[in-house]
Amino acid sequence: LAPMRSENEQQEQLSSTNHRELLMLSEVDEKPDVTQRQLSSTIGVALGLTNLLLKNLVQKGYVRVSKATWKRRLYTLTPEGFSRRLLLMTNYIQMVLDHYQNVRQTLRDQLEPLALNSESRVAVYGTGQFAELVYLGLKEIGVEEIDFFEDNAVANRRFLGAPVMDVSSINMGRYDRVFLASVGSTKPLMCALEKQGLERDQMVTFFSEIPSKSSTS
Repeated sequence: LAPMRSENEQQEQLSSTNHRELLMLSEVDEKPDVTQRQLSSTIGVALGLTNLLLKNLVQKGYVRVSKATWKRRLYTLTPEGFSRRLLLMTNYIQMVLDHYQNVRQTLRDQLEPLALNSESRVAVYGTGQFAELVYLGLKEIGVEEIDFFEDNAVANRRFLGAPVMDVSSINMGRYDRVFLASVGSTKPLMCALEKQGLERDQMVTFFSEIPSKSSTS
């Protein structure tokens, strides 16, 4: 017997299926003459599975198929298809917002013990999407002086309205903490900062790769 899926695994599978369905309905709506090969590339699944998914949408009454030429088909959303797309889009946005709120809460939980305030001056190493969340988290706990750094920064580059400086110019004497705005491995960032003379206890990482004491006891 196949092992029963956990509730989380079932939810993840449902989420993945709904997301593929949303992508397909959106692509068909935007490009009625889209080919199944193009759909396969957009959705990121095999051509055979694309064909199966498309047939399923047709059978459910979400998509109508008509022939433009002997070898070219046109796909259009039915009224039910528009309603289904709207429902899936609403659910997807809600899921993204839920994850966003969870990440922000996790950031707040990690920032609060640092005892930073409006008098603190910090540096953020990174200018990606996660850096935006770090910036918001710092603002929420009252930090006002926030400078951004990245590798090989170009002249006049700005991020969130602030100038971006090259990490080689960072001076730890000016900052209470340096935040490594990365959700992946932070080792390359830490090595770059150590070359600038920073100690590891001056750096703040998130979602630490180091196991907790409880998991090693």
